[in-house]
Amino acid sequence: MGIFAKSPAATTMERTKNRPSEKKIAKLKYTVDDWDSDSYALMAEGADPVHCPSCGFTGFYGPRALDNKKFRECRFCGFYQEVDQPPGRRRPVVHDCDKWPEAGGTPYIWWIPGDERFYECNFCGQRAVVEKTNAFQRNVGITAPADDPTHPWWQVPQDKSYSYYYSYWEQWPCTKGRIIF
Repeated sequence: MGIFAKSPAATTMERTKNRPSEKKIAKLKYTVDDWDSDSYALMAEGADPVHCPSCGFTGFYGPRALDNKKFRECRFCGFYQEVDQPPGRRRPVVHDCDKWPEAGGTPYIWWIPGDERFYECNFCGQRAVVEKTNAFQRNVGITAPADDPTHPWWQVPQDKSYSYYYSYWEQWPCTKGRIIF
């Protein structure tokens, strides 16, 4: 099985305390066969989501494909791994334009490569500078939800079914029709 099997039920705080070391995460392998298996189980069979190998949360993590890239990603901690590549971290960003949406009781989070200094807002088209302190824009670079125990996404119930998370994320316009975990 490509993605780690479900771990025994644990509280969200236990998952955080028991995160694997960055050294252990750096050794994770992910092949095209793993991606195919994970994608088929989730999308064709409707299998329940599995835990992120980095933060241990469900409902944010799973296989994805974009621009001919196959990868797995967690939108709670930023874990990211393309097929046949070492894992890395994405950086969470938001934009303070009038068009930026909310999801789950907080501004929607866009994830970009960790070394990016700029990104184009998908909602207004403006090129944004990614910094924690930006004289022109507020809250461009933010802390990942996994690193901020006060973030509303900590309240997302864990160890639920695919259909539960599908319904949960479908209630916000910015994630409607895009749910695959």
